[in-house]
Amino acid sequence: MHATHELARRIDRAEIDFCALSTALGGPDAGTLERGGGVAVYSGPGSPVNKVLGLGLGVEVTDDDLDAIEDFYAQRGCPVQIELCPLASPDLPARLTKRGYVLQAFENELARVAPTEDVPEPSGADIRIESDGEGPWLQVVSEGFASPDRTVSGMTPPSDAAAAIAGIMRQFLLPGLIRYVAWVDGQPAAAGVGLVSDRVLGIFGTATLPRFRRRGLQGAIVARAMNDAHGRADLVMATTDPGSISQRTFERLGFQVIYTRAILVKY
Repeated sequence: MHATHELARRIDRAEIDFCALSTALGGPDAGTLERGGGVAVYSGPGSPVNKVLGLGLGVEVTDDDLDAIEDFYAQRGCPVQIELCPLASPDLPARLTKRGYVLQAFENELARVAPTEDVPEPSGADIRIESDGEGPWLQVVSEGFASPDRTVSGMTPPSDAAAAIAGIMRQFLLPGLIRYVAWVDGQPAAAGVGLVSDRVLGIFGTATLPRFRRRGLQGAIVARAMNDAHGRADLVMATTDPGSISQRTFERLGFQVIYTRAILVKY
């Protein structure tokens, strides 16, 4: 599998479609804006899905497009976060830098062809689909993301991090999403989300409680999500931090890094 404009558009679009779902339960200013081939999403204050994806992929991006995107976020008192694919218009990085954007981080986009036969699901976990309200899925993703494997040296997550994350993740308690919870010895241990959009299965928000890590639970959820998507998807994608444990998990399941996005922010 090789990086092409068409493949990048499908991957970026699948992720931004997932992000846009949160606007249904967002605040009064929640919404989206399509400009320059990309989509800007605003879900609410502090939401990690307040960002722009797909910008400049095979489409010219004008100054008017960038002005409209910046106005969209300025009206909401939110920084502009553009996650830029390396296949985007080659003039965009320099133009964004001149407009005051600062490179903050990178993230890897991984993908694989959707399997046509069942992927073996590791034993030791009972993977269930959660269909009702605020069940264990919300607890697991909130506590799991509040205690990341890799943190900045000398920094610890704030004590109220799980509660803050839960407030954001409630925006994804929507019927269109498949919420997976892995149970171990009768306890909820790991969780994730699957969404099929335009025949692309996106796997998002996989998290494991610290005491259950290193048991293959993330891989079990990913395998189950791929098996459940048979016949509905021809491509599977996910986003990870470069060099992370999550990246290695996806690679063991046949994913490969297709490209690395630059995360550019303007305050």
